Amino acid sequence: MCSIFGVIGKNLKGSKEAFNTLSHRGLDNSSYIEDSEYFFGSHRLAIESFGLPHNQPLQKDNLITTFNGEIYNYKELIKKYNLDAKDEIESILELFKKGFNLHQELRGMYAISIYDTLNKKLYLYRDIAGKKPLYYAFIDNTFYFASEIKAIIKLVGFNLDKRSIHHYLGYGTTVAPTTLQKNIYKLPPANILEFNGTKLNLENKERLLEQKVEISTKRKASKEVESALLEAISLRVPKNLKWGVLVSGGLDSSLVTALANSISKEPLNIFSIGYEGYKKYDERVYAKEVAEHLGANFYSFNFTKEDFFNTLDELLEIIDEPLGDPAQIPLYFLIKKAKEQGIKVLLSGDGSDELFLGYRTYKEYLMMESVKNLPYANWLKNHLRANFSLNKEWEWYKRALKKEPIFRSSAEIYTDRQLNMLLRLQERDNKNFEALQEYWNNFNKSSRDIIDWFSYCDLKVQLAEFFLTKIDRVSMANGVEVRSPFIDNKILELAFKIEPNIRFNPTNVKDILKDIAKNYLPDTIINRKKKGLNYPFIEWILEENGIDVIYKANEKYNFLKVEHLDFLSSKAKSGKFKQHLFPLYILSLWLLKTKFLLKLK
Repeated sequence: MCSIFGVIGKNLKGSKEAFNTLSHRGLDNSSYIEDSEYFFGSHRLAIESFGLPHNQPLQKDNLITTFNGEIYNYKELIKKYNLDAKDEIESILELFKKGFNLHQELRGMYAISIYDTLNKKLYLYRDIAGKKPLYYAFIDNTFYFASEIKAIIKLVGFNLDKRSIHHYLGYGTTVAPTTLQKNIYKLPPANILEFNGTKLNLENKERLLEQKVEISTKRKASKEVESALLEAISLRVPKNLKWGVLVSGGLDSSLVTALANSISKEPLNIFSIGYEGYKKYDERVYAKEVAEHLGANFYSFNFTKEDFFNTLDELLEIIDEPLGDPAQIPLYFLIKKAKEQGIKVLLSGDGSDELFLGYRTYKEYLMMESVKNLPYANWLKNHLRANFSLNKEWEWYKRALKKEPIFRSSAEIYTDRQLNMLLRLQERDNKNFEALQEYWNNFNKSSRDIIDWFSYCDLKVQLAEFFLTKIDRVSMANGVEVRSPFIDNKILELAFKIEPNIRFNPTNVKDILKDIAKNYLPDTIINRKKKGLNYPFIEWILEENGIDVIYKANEKYNFLKVEHLDFLSSKAKSGKFKQHLFPLYILSLWLLKTKFLLKLK
């Protein structure tokens, strides 16, 4: 685990200083290689390589390689293909030289660069799920790449893409390849970027929708998922370092914990966070029940309003772009507390809801699909047009009657119409769907069930762009690695081999995982109602007049319509539209912190 950075071209001035902006991601070692036409660097956080010499960037013959992440099956690959390698990065380079499909062979999380000095070609790789970030830019005949945007901005400056604010508010994040910076992009998950000095080309190597559906019973699905999950967890448990598990007390994290406990020789370390005085949000009682059931060490932390604002201040000094997920703040706090206990690796349950369709709204979207076949639809279309509403149901019916894709990821916050009511910069209806168009096209070609679209879309947007971005950001800021067994390559592919009506049972959500959990967890954990990581963030923001920050940002940049901001503000006080308000709040803080030469008009 580390950060990687590179510059190719004639203008290398400031490369070392830009590289050093990423040092927080790898505090154990740093090194770089430079020439008159390139600079490559790596900061290392040693996990699997703990105690071994730092061999990045790796230069062999005419190839220079950098790598951020963990490859869990590299020893197996060395043996299987008789590779001339002894560690992860050497295995990657040998597989590349032999012409293997890296996305097919590597199990893990990674961002990789390989530069051919002889042919002057660069290859960038990002893992299938999108766990490890990789940003790039090609400006004035110079190509840049980095694990975080800040390193590129250090060299090319900041230039806000005004239209990406529409995009950001729509999903609470930007969707690859878009960022909030003009001319700086993020490599989409499962993609290879090839750069030949003048042109770049992207190729998507992900094949989830091509998996043959062959599992048609819950019993077989449960058996195979359990086996794959046990294997994925065993690959991710570190051998010589203190590690733990992030546990909310919900099914996903509790199941990962229980399976990890079944293969661990030592009592587990469980980390949980709660909110004293806010019983409806505090789930530590369930996390404690899991810990007691498994005989684990239980670390519980209270998160207060003061902690919220202090942690937010810390985050604002770190982030390159805002993220509309309020959970990033307590998660940063919790990982920091785990680090203080000597933890270097944490397991999480991320990816389960997207793969095994755990969100409540999936059932609602599935029911809405039937609206596309209603008789006398024109009458209803006219009625909707004459009776606009801000409610999500109005938008769902509008999309259904126009036979458009209704579901546009669980990350969707603002619709285009809502944004046109809020923002001064106007966009046409369905503008934000363009970010998902390639994914929708892939799905249409597959002729798969609409349930598979829910899962596939959320893996690409909700998980990759929203949750995994959050996890990478807050864990790397603390020098801790978070590993997510559910997004192991084998489990990703396995999920799409299961009949959709087996993978998603609307009357018993996550039926497969509950079936597995019966052998490991008490019924009170297995069957309790899903809550998600929620807490009184909006109450605290309102108590401290935090909404004023949005008005202040608008006074400076004039990008919002005050009358609609007034509407959202009044609704938030009664507990409505709070998910709409937080992305605006964090965006406003970020805008006020960042120095712009550009007015938002």
